[in-house]
Parts: sequence; C-alpha cells; structure tokens
Amino acid sequence: MPTGICLIKWDEVEGGTVNLKYPEDLEIPISIVQQLQISHNFTESYIITEERGWNSVSYYNENKEMIIVLVLTRYDDGNDYLELLEEFNKELDKETKGENLKKRLESMFHISLDVFRTTEEVITKLSNEVAYLKTREYDFDVKFNKITNSNQLNVKSKILFLLAINEELSLSELKKNIHTSNKWFMSVIETLLKNKVIGYNPNKDTYYLEL
Repeated sequence: MPTGICLIKWDEVEGGTVNLKYPEDLEIPISIVQQLQISHNFTESYIITEERGWNSVSYYNENKEMIIVLVLTRYDDGNDYLELLEEFNKELDKETKGENLKKRLESMFHISLDVFRTTEEVITKLSNEVAYLKTREYDFDVKFNKITNSNQLNVKSKILFLLAINEELSLSELKKNIHTSNKWFMSVIETLLKNKVIGYNPNKDTYYLEL
C-alpha cells in the first residue's frame, strides 16, 4: 500500500531536494533523493527503485523539471502503479503552484490508495475463487472415483466415463481404475477402437474419446 507521495526538484546548490510531500511526516532519505535525481538524469522516464528499507516508483516531468515519487511498502509491485503515475504526471503538467499543488498532491495520494484497495479486492476475490474451485475439484474427484469404482457400471461404460473426464489416458491409467480381467479389458478396448468410439495416440501411447 502506498505510504506517501512527494515531488523532487533540482537545486543548483543542494542538488535534488524534496519540494513537496504528503503526508508531512513522510521520510525520504537524502541518499534516495539524490539517487533518484541522478538516475532520472533530467530525462522523462519511469524508475522503480527497490532497495533495503525503500520501495518507490517515480517519473521525471521535463516540463516542470520535477520528479514525482510514489512511496510504496516493501511488498508492493511498482509496475501496478505505472499507469496511475502517468495520470499523476498529466496533473503535474497543469499550471498549478503553491497551495493548489499541495492539494493536488494530497488528492493523488488518496487516489493511489483507492487503486491499492481495488487491486487487493481483486486479489482477494480471485483467491477465494481459486479456493472454491479447488474444493469443487476435490468434490468432483471424490464423486468420479465413486462412480468408476462402482460395480453398477460395465467395463465399456467405465472406459468411456474416464475418457470423458480426462483428455487422454494411457492403458495403465485406465486399467488402474477398472477392475476386470486383462483379456476382457483389452477386448473392450479393441471393440471401441474398431467402432471409432475411442482413438489412440501412438506418439503419447494414450487413448482419447473420439468427438
């Protein structure tokens, strides 16, 4: 989650200096300020800086001769904020100074928090969906195993059922799930192949359902 935002401006005497920041208690090490100034080298560019104790994404605005820096937490991915920083850069291009610029900076920071919350919600939703699908997959596996192990289905039905729920299976994989004599099993396989109900892939040595 972003922890702050600041603007770095070049000073001929001091070098890079923090021109504005939000919140006011945001700490930006002078070494980072100088590093960002040198790295951007007065060229319009994006830079993601990940170092021990520091993570940020920044952009140099040639028109304003300023670097806009979004300070992130350790586990944030700067790439997630590149589009947002581009929008911030457009805001910076507007003729804004003094108190109005400070207000815009604060507004930009709160927008970055909204982006983070949206991203977090999407990740949480996806995680929940993956967990649900895994549960459903387990449930299906249990049900499929129950059906294939049932004595209510004949050998042909079990073969077709297994190939219906799996893309391809080898002979040994089919046999593992079907309890019958090898002679009868191979007889059913040969009949299904002959009638083109199932097919055989010689490259993979597997069987599949003909569609």
